Amino acid sequence: MVRGELRLSDGRRLEYEVHGTGTPVLLLHGAPGSARFVPGALDGVRLITFDRPGYGGSTPRPRRTVLDTAADVAALLDALEIERLPIIAWSGGCPFAVATAFALGSARVASLVLVSGPGPLDEVPGAWDALGDYQRPTAEMARDDPQRSIHAIARHMRPFVEHPESFLGSGRGADGPFLRDPSLRRMLDVQIRDAVRQGAAGIGADLIAMWRPWEFSLAQVATPTRVFHGALDPHNAEDAKCYAACIPGAALTVWADLGHLGILSQWSQVVAAGTASGLDR
Repeated sequence: MVRGELRLSDGRRLEYEVHGTGTPVLLLHGAPGSARFVPGALDGVRLITFDRPGYGGSTPRPRRTVLDTAADVAALLDALEIERLPIIAWSGGCPFAVATAFALGSARVASLVLVSGPGPLDEVPGAWDALGDYQRPTAEMARDDPQRSIHAIARHMRPFVEHPESFLGSGRGADGPFLRDPSLRRMLDVQIRDAVRQGAAGIGADLIAMWRPWEFSLAQVATPTRVFHGALDPHNAEDAKCYAACIPGAALTVWADLGHLGILSQWSQVVAAGTASGLDR
C-alpha cells in the first residue's frame, strides 16, 4: 500500500492510497468515511481511494457541491498518470461518483458502479419523506441556510466524533457478521476513526452537497452503470431503483441476504462489474 498526498491547484491537500498493481479502479468511500475503506485486495487490480475534503487528511472545501468532486478526481488521475478508469462508490460516496461520471464523461470514466447509496432528493420517489421528521428539517435548511444546517449536523455528530466506532452500530442484524469479523472490523474501525479526524467537517459538507440540487439529472449520465443493493439494507432501496431506472442502460442487482455492508462479501463481483468484461455494453 502507498499513501500519498496531492497538492491541488487551489492549495488544498488531497490524501489518497493505492493498493495493488494492475488495472486501476477508483473507490469512493461512504459518509462518513475515508480512504482507509478498502473492502479487499484483488489480483490484477490497482485500487485507488482518497479522502474527500474534510475527511482524513484532505483539506476541507467550504460550500462544495457534488460536482466539485470531479475536479479533484481529475487532478488525482493526472498525478497518477491514469487516463481513464472505472469508478466504484459505496453508500454516501454514490452521489459524488455519479456527479463525477457526468462531469468528466467517458473520456475519463470508463464505467460506474453504485452500491447501497443515496440518490438525488429531487428525483428519488419519496426521498424527502424517507429522511424522517428528525433529518428532513436539516436537509430543507441546507437549501436556504447551509451554514446553519452544518451546525445542526455537527451537533448530531458530536457523540460519533468522540466515539467513532459507535457509528458502525451494535453488530446485530444483517451487517453483524462483517462487524464481528476481526479483520473487517479492524479496517472499518480504522477508516471511521480517520473519517472524523477533522471532526464533522467531511460529513457536514457531504450531506449539504447531496441534499442540495445536483444541477444535472440522472438521465444525463451517459456512463455505463451497474447498481447493487442489499435487500436487508433498511436504507436506499428506492434510491437504487431510481438510479437503475433513470440512468440510461443501468442495471440493478439486489443481494437477497445482505445489508448495507454487503459490498464486503461481494467485492469481487462489484469490481468485475466495473471492468469492461463485467458490463453489458
